[in-house]
Amino acid sequence: MAAILSYALTSLADVKESLGIASADTSKDNLIIRKINQSTRAIEAYCGRRFKQTTYTDEIYNGTNIDQIILKQRPISAVTLKARDSSLNDNDFETIESSLYFIESEAGILDLVFNAVGRWGAYAITYTAGYATIPDDLAEACVSLACFYVNNADGSDIGVSRKQEGSRSIQYANGDQSFKSIANQLGINEIIDSYANMPVQTDR
Repeated sequence: MAAILSYALTSLADVKESLGIASADTSKDNLIIRKINQSTRAIEAYCGRRFKQTTYTDEIYNGTNIDQIILKQRPISAVTLKARDSSLNDNDFETIESSLYFIESEAGILDLVFNAVGRWGAYAITYTAGYATIPDDLAEACVSLACFYVNNADGSDIGVSRKQEGSRSIQYANGDQSFKSIANQLGINEIIDSYANMPVQTDR
């Protein structure tokens, strides 16, 4: 039996309910769990972030030469910022006083009262990021995607649509099996896009 990811965006029970499978029927549990995991990984890869609340310890960041450091995850809390005053690749980091930076939680940005010196691996940051409870709309988007993957487990119907004209059935295939195309077909693209990490422009 496959194990559901600890950071899965939805649950086995919710996907089974959406598929119309009774909770007591475990005949497809392994397949459904695999597709929940596939959907979670696909959404996270597209969005460029981990959604389940996780603590990241001593993540290394380069100097930016501006007064901001953009973290890899968000929303953020419980930040500890350390720096090393050396160009050598050593672990001689010193903790920076929290009064010297501000936290933009939702954006995942540290606003510094100094410029982050531009050298490789100058900063080590420990922080907690993500959601203790996955937002409802994101969880439902994952349910929709997992159901799609379960119903198309062999891949034969991806990118395929059917039209019935009287007694005649016509089948079309658009050939586009990209994640973006599937999300558009399922009507979850706007939800997922709203959580995606986008390039940040600074005015400095």
